[in-house]
Amino acid sequence: MTLDSDATTGSSHTPECVLVSDGDGSVVWASPGSELVFGMRPTAFSDDVTVQQILGLAVDETVPASGEPVEHDVRVSGADGTAYDVSIRATPIDHDGGWTVYHCRRTDTDAVELRTVLSRVSDGFVSLNTDWEYTFLNDAAEELLGRTRAELLGETIWEQFPSAAASKLRDTFERAMETQDPVSIEWYGMETEAWFEVRAYPSPTGLSVYFQDVTEREEREAELNRERDLNERLLQVSPIGIAVHTPDGEFVRVNERAGEILGVDRQDLLGEVLDESMWDATAPDGTEFPAEAFPFNVVVETGDQVLGTEMSLVRGDGTRIWLSVSAAPLLDDDGEIARVVVIFDDVTEQKRSERDLRESEQLFRSVFEGTLDALILADDEGTYHEVNRAACELFGRDRTELVGTNVADIAPPGYDVEAAWQAFLEQGELRAEFPVVRPDGETRTADFVATANVSPGRHLSALRDVTERKEAKAQLEAQRDELERLNRINELIRDVNRVVVAATDRATIEEAVCDILAQSESFPIAATTQVATDGSVSVEAVAGLSSLELEPLFNLGDERIETAIQTAADSAAPTVVTDVPEGEPRDSSVAQLAERYGVTAVANIPIEYDGIVHGVLSVAATDEAAFSDRELEVFGELGQILGAAIDAIQTKKLLYADSFLELELAVTAEDAPLILANERVGGTWTLDGVVPVDDGQYLLYVDVGTTDPAAVEDAADIDSIDAIRVLGEGTTHLLEVRVSRAAPITALLDAGGFVRGATFENGVGRFVVDVTLDTDVRSYLDRVGRAAVEIDLLAKREVERGPTEIQDGRDTLTDRQRAVLEAAFRSGYFDWPRRKTTGEELADSLGISSSTLHQHLRIATAKLTEQYFSTDVPPSARRDT
Repeated sequence: MTLDSDATTGSSHTPECVLVSDGDGSVVWASPGSELVFGMRPTAFSDDVTVQQILGLAVDETVPASGEPVEHDVRVSGADGTAYDVSIRATPIDHDGGWTVYHCRRTDTDAVELRTVLSRVSDGFVSLNTDWEYTFLNDAAEELLGRTRAELLGETIWEQFPSAAASKLRDTFERAMETQDPVSIEWYGMETEAWFEVRAYPSPTGLSVYFQDVTEREEREAELNRERDLNERLLQVSPIGIAVHTPDGEFVRVNERAGEILGVDRQDLLGEVLDESMWDATAPDGTEFPAEAFPFNVVVETGDQVLGTEMSLVRGDGTRIWLSVSAAPLLDDDGEIARVVVIFDDVTEQKRSERDLRESEQLFRSVFEGTLDALILADDEGTYHEVNRAACELFGRDRTELVGTNVADIAPPGYDVEAAWQAFLEQGELRAEFPVVRPDGETRTADFVATANVSPGRHLSALRDVTERKEAKAQLEAQRDELERLNRINELIRDVNRVVVAATDRATIEEAVCDILAQSESFPIAATTQVATDGSVSVEAVAGLSSLELEPLFNLGDERIETAIQTAADSAAPTVVTDVPEGEPRDSSVAQLAERYGVTAVANIPIEYDGIVHGVLSVAATDEAAFSDRELEVFGELGQILGAAIDAIQTKKLLYADSFLELELAVTAEDAPLILANERVGGTWTLDGVVPVDDGQYLLYVDVGTTDPAAVEDAADIDSIDAIRVLGEGTTHLLEVRVSRAAPITALLDAGGFVRGATFENGVGRFVVDVTLDTDVRSYLDRVGRAAVEIDLLAKREVERGPTEIQDGRDTLTDRQRAVLEAAFRSGYFDWPRRKTTGEELADSLGISSSTLHQHLRIATAKLTEQYFSTDVPPSARRDT
């Protein structure tokens, strides 16, 4: 055994302990078992307590000089004065210092067995000496008191449990010691928070106390008392009538409310036997209520409870009331009915309300189903419980589908249903519009009025489909807005027309148009651009932006806008870019400029005339709806006005300039009709003239020399050749060829040139084209090349007009008059006496009537004759460059 072992009990539950003494015989350490062996806690052994005081033997008597262990049997007195036998084994552990270990074990059998038995009993047991100190406590006592032996042995009960000292427990214990009679008491220990049943047996040397925890029993009894009090209180304050009967029907308990309901004094009922006939009871259907069906009688007969039986009876004051009656048996220990409890409530008002409610519901149902508006009853969660026929039509679902649907199920994505519904419940009423999404995806708009709690937990919504009305209103507003925009655009066009009439050069026109548009509130930015052959966009004129803002917008800006400009130039059709600036990166120059100027859409209008695109007009709008089809059509007309003005300026500049550039070009193209035909037939041909007829159609007057016209006609199975007509007879032949838009002539004209003539030989065309002196020849050739035409510049000459040129006469001819006059000239209409073509044939080629042809010819001839005889023409010179 080690020095720190706690040998309180061995296998036979014998109390034992260990003591250690120094060379002077003083006890320096004691194990916890000392409480059971000597009745002293380990802490009670101090430096002045010696082995001789405890064991009655001196150190030299217990420890032999040999240093070998030695055993002794001694009789000692415990702390309570009781004598008992102890067996001691002394073992020296330090010869130089004289330290000794004493293994002490109780050997008095009766005492040991008694303590062992007491330690095993389930009741708590403690022994107190006459000083009220604990001398023993068993295991159950430790557990019940929540204290250990080490804590209590040698301590007084009154110090360890102050609540006991101030209670009847102390008086009871003191009386027991005084009278030497056993006592018992129930005591609540505040320190343990438990009730104990205590039995104490006195003796001259102290008190033996047995106790057990009865907290649960006390709590049950307290609960029973509380329930008994509660039942009595409930009986008196209950809002319903309660009567208690014996199985024979005698009233033994009746509360005040029962007397009030029945219209009698409850004291008059006590002791009376239930008499069914005195109440004149009737059933809900108006018939006499059978005595055997009274709830009391049913319970007595069957032993089962009865719930909610309705009957009408006459009160003591003669008035008839409706009751809801229930009854239940109370059984004794043998399972027999000891009492019958009958409870009843006056439901007269309830029955009246039910009748009124039925009538109200019938009226509500007729209105609910008959109205043309959609009506819906929903619960607090927004789930539909009732819907009418109109609601089914509005939501596009039948009643079985719609009932059980939640308002969130038919709302469109992004609609905050929860917030709207909570706001409605808080306000109690709501008027607004609600988008209804049908199963097929169609969204209908409904005006609704919602009223909360038309009945508890039920909320009524009335909806009216206003989709068509809103669409009509929106359409009307859109038409009005569009008309206003069109009026503003037309005003701008009138301003543009005034500028165009007075302008003498292209730059003036473009700058003026941009300024006029940018001065309006609707179009803060306007610009004209040109698209080069490589697709790059260059700005010609701009308004609404500074020069620093301009370049990043159109040169380094968003690809969407640049691509839209290129598409407008290539297709000769307007393009529109929307979602500006939402469609741009947040840090892009386009997005930043759009936000600064409020731009939401950009339209790109081709500046076009007679199929020739001279550039693109880009207009930025603050209203994304600013470019409807009608508005784009008007802007398209503006683009044509600008194109016609620019074309007229260029034509006038070419026709009436003192000098111009004459370009000699070698041209080939896959779809060139004359080149292909010449390649197939051979020969040398000359193009004498080109006359525009309709949009995209031309009359080409070709001298094929001695080539057989029939061979030309046979070879002309080319898509772009519409018709060939032979003009006159002779050794050489003149052909009128009607073609649709086809390279290279179309490309040469569209690029801004004037085709003076051409020769065709061996499938190669050599064209003579006039352009203005300020024409960038390289750019001109690039524009022609974009039409899939292979072109080489053979010569470039600066030409001064000769004395036979009529400089002003052409300015007086309309385009149609000039086309008719040139077609007549080229086709040999004026040849005499043998015309190569008749008026009817020429009119047919031009697609006009003979009378219209002759009218144009007479007017054109008169204008040119007048100009010829009144014009002095300077001499001409030709200079190669």
